[in-house]
Amino acid sequence: MARIGLKNFRFSKLDANEDVMKPESLGKAIDCKVSLELNSAELYADDGLAESDYTFNKGTVTITVDDDDDKILAPLLGHEVSEEGEVVRKDTDVAPYIAFGRILTKIVAGVYKYKVEFLSKVKFKETMPDEKTKGESVEFTTVSVEGTVMKKANGEWSKTKTFATYDEASEYLDSLLTKAE
Repeated sequence: MARIGLKNFRFSKLDANEDVMKPESLGKAIDCKVSLELNSAELYADDGLAESDYTFNKGTVTITVDDDDDKILAPLLGHEVSEEGEVVRKDTDVAPYIAFGRILTKIVAGVYKYKVEFLSKVKFKETMPDEKTKGESVEFTTVSVEGTVMKKANGEWSKTKTFATYDEASEYLDSLLTKAE
């Protein structure tokens, strides 16, 4: 299995009951890095490992998008955007909890597959992009945002599922991000 692509950063805000609201796009996906912090406890007895716990504690997700569109990123970070398009950041702003997903393209035994990777509860934090002047040649820079991955009240923190077609994967991701009627 070789991962060869990344598409469709999508998210949905979570309500007070940790239910998703409606899917929204974060722009075009460039990069996604997830790192996990696991509980690590080991009990030794009779000169050997008798019990262990390596369960999920929390994680970090860092995503890079093609455009730092204020209409998307500002609300994701808890900021308001005026009708004139101005973003005002306040020290009292609180980023909402969201669910976040993406689709990975893979090749398995010469066949394309599409894997949905979904994080059930994430809270993004403020970040400032690196900037530089244009020199003798143009160099693209992008924006990354980092969030904390956590468990929902029921203990769920992630879901994954692989599909034969991109359309099936996309429908599944949307279903995870859409409030059930």
